[in-house]
Amino acid sequence: MKILVLSPRSINHSRAGGAEIYLNELLTRVNNHEIIVLSSSDRRIYIQPKSYLEIIVAKNEFLFPFFSLQYLSLIKQADIVIESISKFPLIFPLIVSRIIKKPFIGIIYHIHGESLFKELPFIVAFILVVYEKLALKFYAILGAPMITISKSTQQELENIGFSPEKITVIPVGLNIQCQGTELSKSDRPLIVYIGRIKKYKRLDHLLKAFAIVKETAPNASCIIAGKADEKVLVQLEKLAKRLGIERNVSFKKDISEVQKVGLLTKAWVYVIPSTKEGFSISALEAQACGTPVVGYAIPGLVDCVKNGVTGFLVRDGDYEALAQAIKILLLNKDLRLKMSENAKVHASNFQWDISAKKFILTINRWLYC
Repeated sequence: MKILVLSPRSINHSRAGGAEIYLNELLTRVNNHEIIVLSSSDRRIYIQPKSYLEIIVAKNEFLFPFFSLQYLSLIKQADIVIESISKFPLIFPLIVSRIIKKPFIGIIYHIHGESLFKELPFIVAFILVVYEKLALKFYAILGAPMITISKSTQQELENIGFSPEKITVIPVGLNIQCQGTELSKSDRPLIVYIGRIKKYKRLDHLLKAFAIVKETAPNASCIIAGKADEKVLVQLEKLAKRLGIERNVSFKKDISEVQKVGLLTKAWVYVIPSTKEGFSISALEAQACGTPVVGYAIPGLVDCVKNGVTGFLVRDGDYEALAQAIKILLLNKDLRLKMSENAKVHASNFQWDISAKKFILTINRWLYC
């Protein structure tokens, strides 16, 4: 079987994230089939992924839709076409597939929706929100099968008009391995966030919540780490100073996998105040390291964290409630230990091999239906 995949970003891209990791983990587990991936990468040093051929058609994802058009002939040669909708629907792979009667599957990680207004100028965000909604509506009308990573996104797709029978939920898996125990935890209360440092992540809410927590736990510290939008990082550093917590908060722009595991293992609480998630791999990794998660009850996160069992999910946007949930965990060791054990058990259910088997079954289902 020949599988053609269109992915706006390569796993090698400097801004590769959860969507690219998800796709790569699944594709590298598809054996005995020829896989060609059209993608973009801004890396000068390029490492060809194992198990599939990746063709870089552009330097960035914004040019990818235009340059990928020159490879339309590959759709005709493929047995099935898969579009990774990590940004916005391309539309043309679905249309061409329908015209030449080739099976098509879309993979969508989350619907951006109004979260775009947090990152982009109003006019640009408005245009993209409307485009995304209309494009996905078009996919639904044409009956395109979709793979998604959470029940929250499945529900959003159904609200747009997708038939439940056309949607398959295939969860993420875990690469991280933590062997931490309570003895591995920091001597002093440590609150951690690891992920993209962007406006829609609402890390200002974490700082405001931490300022409240510090009144009760003055020896607590907070670490925010990950790939950073420089403007957002500067704003967060200024906010920390205004709140008088700059000595207790540290920012780390780039950390290695080893450093990440170390932080997640030492942390007492992992906090994620994001606007929206497809499914938070970072929160799942924290739970794998035995660290309870505190966040807002938002789409994606409600699929990742078991509220009251592996952490707390509070009312969206209420950073004071966020602070109270953090304080409960910092001050109640027995509860924290119980949630830590629950978190490790919960995270152990997410395995790439299991997800890959479901992925292959889904491909076969739509290939031969």
